[in-house]
Amino acid sequence: MDEYLELDQVTKVHLKAQGEVCNRLPRGTRVVPVQRKGDWIKITWRNGKKKGWIFYPNPCIKIS
Repeated sequence: MDEYLELDQVTKVHLKAQGEVCNRLPRGTRVVPVQRKGDWIKITWRNGKKKGWIFYPNPCIKIS
């Protein structure tokens, strides 16, 4: 999957959708969206080594 999403602000990464915070990503980090569940997006970064969920209420993001 070659589609990236560049974060426009500091973002908290959760283990599960609406779960506990496991990481914080700085602005400008490029992440790969994998799955959507409502306003939550499952992402990977660092070539798929890291995974988590972010709250991103932008419905224009297409995830295939």
